[in-house]
Amino acid sequence: MNETVLETEGTTPVQSTESPVSAEAVATPDATVAEQAVTEQTAPEASASTEEVGETSSEVSGEEKPKKERVERPSYDAEALYAELAAAKKAGTTVEVSGSRRVRGGILVTYKNMPLFLPTSHLSLKVNPSETDHLALIRETFPVHVHELNEKDKSRVIVTRRRLLRADEMKNYQVGQKVEGKVVSFTEFGAFVNLGPVDGMIHVSAISNRRIAKPQDILKKGDTITAIIKEIDPAKERISLSMKELESDPWETLESELPPGTHIRGTVRGVTDFGVYVEVKSGVEGMVHISEMSWAKRLKHPSELFQKGQEIEVVVLSVATAKRKLQLGYKQLQANPWDTIASQFTIGQQAQGTVKEVSQSGIIITLTEEIDGFMPRGKMVPNLRNQKEPFKAGDQISVIIMDLSSENRSLILGMEGFDQGGAPEEGGERPARTDRKRREGGEGGRDNRPRREGGNNDRRGERRDNNSRERLPAPQAVQSEMSLLDLLSEDERKRLTGNE
Repeated sequence: MNETVLETEGTTPVQSTESPVSAEAVATPDATVAEQAVTEQTAPEASASTEEVGETSSEVSGEEKPKKERVERPSYDAEALYAELAAAKKAGTTVEVSGSRRVRGGILVTYKNMPLFLPTSHLSLKVNPSETDHLALIRETFPVHVHELNEKDKSRVIVTRRRLLRADEMKNYQVGQKVEGKVVSFTEFGAFVNLGPVDGMIHVSAISNRRIAKPQDILKKGDTITAIIKEIDPAKERISLSMKELESDPWETLESELPPGTHIRGTVRGVTDFGVYVEVKSGVEGMVHISEMSWAKRLKHPSELFQKGQEIEVVVLSVATAKRKLQLGYKQLQANPWDTIASQFTIGQQAQGTVKEVSQSGIIITLTEEIDGFMPRGKMVPNLRNQKEPFKAGDQISVIIMDLSSENRSLILGMEGFDQGGAPEEGGERPARTDRKRREGGEGGRDNRPRREGGNNDRRGERRDNNSRERLPAPQAVQSEMSLLDLLSEDERKRLTGNE
């Protein structure tokens, strides 16, 4: 057993026993260290018992040893004090403690005579507090926050000073202040910067005027940077930093540098469902919307034309400095095929095309490299209209130009025979109403036939009544006994028979 000498004012040193220190105990968590530290607090009693045994042995051996005073532990109500500490932790308030003595892994403090543990990691804002920092708190009274409680053993409570020290240190910083710090770690949304006693966080959007995907695109761990304090939140103990305010703002002169109509080359930095972002100069990106990519081709996704990292030429459509919005166009660099489409196609003309895409409403068909047309399902032949995939992408198909409007940029296609009548296949559409009228005799069809009295509803009622009546057997035909002479007058019969 290792012996430790405890000294109290006005008394002689008292020896106490401690458990042996293993190599693994040096790096134990705060809770384990707290358990060991609080256990040490009970050492004087064990020491006193040992000393009493020692005194008896001395008497037997005849040796004389000086008598040592026994150190009594002050009493306290652990249950009541634990409830006070739990309430303070829940409310986020502080409690006043007194430094008692140095122990392994920190210092032992007391709250109304109840021993608590203050770990070295929570002693100050330094990464490695010195021994002097530890001893400076002995016999001092200072506030702490309750850091951790233990319901199973209410004598093991861990406290901290870091929150108070950090809040006091943050008072030395002001919004707008320029600071220097070292990059210490990264997250998906930014980087943490050590400013000395406290850390600050710089969001990825505040690192540069350029659009970057992650902070590592510009920063690396260990870099010393200069930033501006954008926000201080004492409640959350957070300092927000920004670097881009220290860069020159390229948007300030953008309207004069890039007026609408300017042709400029740029690099595709991002591809989205609705368009691509193009960097035209350092710190300035514009958007090419999918509607500004082609005059006549129906694009399903911008990736059909562009890939990230590709260099392209674009046209400036508009600049909004206040909103930092730059609209760009790509199709404006190409000839508009709608201006000459009337010379290529006419209504009723037959053409060959390639199926590009099949949807519920119809089919997109590529006629030329610049022009796509649309064939609604209603313009297909009847036996194909309700099929889920009447065609597949890449199929070659013969179509007829049904409608053409260069003003509305619309090209409607159809199939030959789409309006033919006849009974449709199973699951197909019914023939058009005009076709049914023709089959039923003339333009009028059923509507021109004379109606019976009572209308359709009366006839349906009659049929229902007839069906519900008892069916009677049909009357048998009565054989007629009349002859041809019976149909003649008496004079005619006399002339015919010669009895006249």
